[in-house]
Amino acid sequence: MINLYRLSRFFLSNDLTSIGAKDSPTTAAIIPREKQKIGFIKLRLAPPITIRSWTDVRDVFLNHEFLRLLFMALFLVVCGITETFMAQWSDMRYYELPVTMKYPLLDLVHQVIERYEDTQIVNYLLTACMVYTMGAFAFQSPDWTTRFIILRRWAFVMGIIYIFRGITLLVTTLPSPLVVECRPHEVELTGTFIERLFFVFKVIDGSVLVCTDNIFSGHTSMMMTCVMIWRVHSRMKRPFSWILYVMAAAGMIMIILTRYHYTVDVVLAIYITYTIWNIYLRYIQEAAMRYVFGFTNHSTIDLFNTHLDSAEALSTYEYLTWQPHPLGKKWMMWICVYVDGLDIRLRALGIWDEKGVWQKNRSSESASSNAEKMHVLQSIV
Repeated sequence: MINLYRLSRFFLSNDLTSIGAKDSPTTAAIIPREKQKIGFIKLRLAPPITIRSWTDVRDVFLNHEFLRLLFMALFLVVCGITETFMAQWSDMRYYELPVTMKYPLLDLVHQVIERYEDTQIVNYLLTACMVYTMGAFAFQSPDWTTRFIILRRWAFVMGIIYIFRGITLLVTTLPSPLVVECRPHEVELTGTFIERLFFVFKVIDGSVLVCTDNIFSGHTSMMMTCVMIWRVHSRMKRPFSWILYVMAAAGMIMIILTRYHYTVDVVLAIYITYTIWNIYLRYIQEAAMRYVFGFTNHSTIDLFNTHLDSAEALSTYEYLTWQPHPLGKKWMMWICVYVDGLDIRLRALGIWDEKGVWQKNRSSESASSNAEKMHVLQSIV
C-alpha cells in the first residue's frame, strides 16, 4: 500500500511552512461554500478542499472558480484562432513578394552551427514540457482552487501572447529560415473561411509549416510559460523544477538549430513571456494589498504613509524612487483581478460582500483574523 506521507516527503519541498504553502490556502476563506450571484449566475464561491462524497465531486465543477476557468479557456481558443488567421494573412502578403525577398535572413547562430534536420524534435520537447507540467501540478497543487488559478493564469497569459504575436506577424513579414522561396499552402491562398479554420489545427499539431510564422516564437513562449509556472507555483523539491528547466532549454536550443525560428524569435519570446507574467503577477499582488489592507492609492506609497510620519512619507518615497506617476493602470488591474478570480476569493474572505462591494472597514480585521487562524492551524499540524 502506498504511504502518502512518505510519498509527499519525497516530492514536496521541506520549507513549505515558512512560505505558507504547506496546506490548502482555501482554509483561510471564511465562506467558501456560500452561494453568491456574480453577474447573473449564482453558484458556490469555491470548490471543496477535499473530496469526501459524490456531492463534492459535483461541487468541484459547480462553482465560480471553475466557471471563470471556462471563460478563460474560451478566451484562449479565440485568441489562438485569431493569431493563426493573422499568420495566414502574413503568408498571403509574403506570396506576393518578389523572389529576391524570399531568402532567409542572416542569423549568427545559423551561420556558425549546422542545421539539425529533424524538426519534429521541437514538438516532442514542447509536448514533454506541457505534459510534465500538467501532471506535476495536478499532483502537487494543494487544492482545486489553486489548480484552477494556475490554469486560468496560463490560459490568459498565452491568449495575450497569441494576440501580441499575431500583431507582430502581421506588421513585419519575415521570410522562412527553414525553406528557401517557401510557398504558402494552397488553403492559405485560396481557401474558404471553413477550410482556413480547420487548417488552424494542422498548424497547431505541426503537420503543416507556414512560411512567415516567425517573430516571435510561439513554441518558446509555451515552454517559457511552463518555466514560469514552475518558478512561481512549484511546491516540489528543486530537482523536479530543474528537469523542466532542462527540457525547456533543450527545446529552445533545438528551435534555433532546426531553423524552426530565427534566434531573435527565441530571444524575444523569452523576454516577452517573462514580462507579461511579471506584470500580471504584480497586478495581483497590488490588488491584494489594496483590498486587504484598505489602501486606496498605490500600495507602496500607502505603506510609506502608514509606517512613516505623514509629513515625511511622500518626500522620502520620492527621494528613494522618484516616480511621481507610478506605472500601472486601474483598468489593467481589474482585468487581472477578474481573470485570477481574486474577486471571488475576496468575497470568500468577507472583504467584498455578496454584491461585490468592498467592505473597507472589514479589510484589516479579516487580515488579522485569518493570520491568527493560519497560525493556529500550523501549530496544530
